[in-house]
Amino acid sequence: MKIFSSKSRPVHLGAFPLEKLRRRDAPLSHLPDVPFPALVMARPDTPESIVNAMGPFQAMMDVLRVGRVNPVQADIPSDPELRAQHLKAFGYYIDASMMGVCALPAQARLTIPRRNPDTGVLARDLRERQTKTLAAGVDVIMANLRDAASAPVTALPDHTHALVILMAYPRDPKRGEPGSDWIMDAQAERACLRATENATVLAEYIRQLGFDARVHSPTTSDVNLGTCAVAAGLAVWENGALHAPWIGPRFGLAVVTTDMVLAPDMPLVPLADQPAAALKGLHWQIGTHGGVSARSHDPFARRDYVAGPHPFETLKRVDDPTTYIDAPNVPRVPKRTDMFARAQFGDMGPKVQDAMKGGHHVIKSAPSAAQRRLLGALILLQDGAVTGPATSHDPAANAANLKAASYFLGTDAAALSACPEWTWYSHDATGTPIKPPHDQALSMIIDQGFETMEGASGDDWISVSQSMRAYLRFSLLGGVISQHLRNLGFAAKAHTVMDGDVLQPPLLLLSGLGEVSRIGEVILNPFLGPRLKSGVVTTTMPVAHDKPIDFGLQKFCES
Repeated sequence: MKIFSSKSRPVHLGAFPLEKLRRRDAPLSHLPDVPFPALVMARPDTPESIVNAMGPFQAMMDVLRVGRVNPVQADIPSDPELRAQHLKAFGYYIDASMMGVCALPAQARLTIPRRNPDTGVLARDLRERQTKTLAAGVDVIMANLRDAASAPVTALPDHTHALVILMAYPRDPKRGEPGSDWIMDAQAERACLRATENATVLAEYIRQLGFDARVHSPTTSDVNLGTCAVAAGLAVWENGALHAPWIGPRFGLAVVTTDMVLAPDMPLVPLADQPAAALKGLHWQIGTHGGVSARSHDPFARRDYVAGPHPFETLKRVDDPTTYIDAPNVPRVPKRTDMFARAQFGDMGPKVQDAMKGGHHVIKSAPSAAQRRLLGALILLQDGAVTGPATSHDPAANAANLKAASYFLGTDAAALSACPEWTWYSHDATGTPIKPPHDQALSMIIDQGFETMEGASGDDWISVSQSMRAYLRFSLLGGVISQHLRNLGFAAKAHTVMDGDVLQPPLLLLSGLGEVSRIGEVILNPFLGPRLKSGVVTTTMPVAHDKPIDFGLQKFCES
């Protein structure tokens, strides 16, 4: 439980009390020789491992590590300290555990750059595959992606600074723990995926501002990530391993190098020389600084992954939703009735239609424009062919594995239900009739964030970005889940904001992730209220269903 508010804590400081640590007075003249082991996103001998499904998504982000730089530099502060604070705050907003900045050390540059062998196939897909979605601006996104895929691989330019993203591991799943079958020994790969997502968005954001930037991940890099982490004051090299304060060696890294001048963080002094009050005092024990504490930094320290971070087991359940559904008479509607589609086609008037052209309603703010590029690329991965024989037919075990894997990857809420025919659109975006191919649904919720929701007006730049952050997170995590189901022999598709064939609110209702709210066409979650975005993975895998929640909770939440 969080006791102390983060209301007065500057966002760029992050959740860990890094500002309490003792640092050196100057950069290290000689950095330790930190090993940089290779990370392979494939487990051919363990087909049940979700690592196999992460590979295409990691490769997609590695393809997008570079991009077009805005030819006109934005009007941003000239103070390197303010720039660094701004970028760190954005990184924390995208859920980095720790952020640091360093002047790019010459010693960190790799003699032989590392390249992901899987990027070739995805680069070809970006050049050749077509999408069915008519989402606003998707043609511009795909053209941009094709340019990136066709660009030759070049040496690292004269970048001067590095932004380092550290992603902490959650608790290791226990062998035999309910739902742990797919997520064993996947910590490094999970951290790589999540850190690279963060770096991909940050690099694109920097390019939007008119500066060059390149992403470096454990699978594709021109620099040694560990060396950069030491230089940026996020870790120390001790006893033959990298150690981060409060976390130890349990973390993954990604780096963004850039020609934007930033104020560097100084390296840490050895952990033995750090103040005991900083590493073990009240700031860390109970979180008096307003961030995470020893008890709260890992929500799964005392909970099984299958249960999720919130106590959904305490809710009262009913056999049928307390919102009446006249299922036999619910009409199926075409995708053309989607409000975004209606606005795009002019149903809402010319002013709204003009705002939709080229996705301007999203890309008018640099943060959401940075998120949209990767979001568009993931359209190509959210559906695909089944690649293996169906092997798991136990509905209860499948349900546990699906929920535990969703929470392990970083979903805030997940539940299962049937996927009735009436929840499917009657026609897709091109007007082609849809014959529902899947009868089961995994609904997933991404928290839009308390601090951001409290501080946003709903009509500002961060309001657009917080939606895109959640949409992107589901596209990545839901895409991995759907790919894993196809690897296991079951048809599956992730239905995202860019391309979806199902109506999500009724599936959230059926799965017990909330109830219909009186504030409009919104599902109200008992723990998150309305500050959520959702996504759905439909599949043919047999799963046990969660029961709907009791309607009485809605009155409590809305009060």
